[in-house]
Amino acid sequence: MKIWVLFSIANDYDQPENNLVAWWTDKPTFDVLAKTLDITVDKQKGNPDIGRILQGQERRIGNTNYRLREIEEGIINQ
Repeated sequence: MKIWVLFSIANDYDQPENNLVAWWTDKPTFDVLAKTLDITVDKQKGNPDIGRILQGQERRIGNTNYRLREIEEGIINQ
């Protein structure tokens, strides 16, 4: 089984690389990810950071980096 996981790295000293923010059985939509990150999105302008996270890129929002990964159950190092 695979799940989609949103990880974060805060700009703090000695921060672990895989802080779990949320996980889903299906890839989250733009709106779900915006709500999870507590970001209000202007429907006409969108939000490039959320779009890039959905494309697999790591993005900094505030003082925290976020990345979305699809991981397989039982696999530790991805």
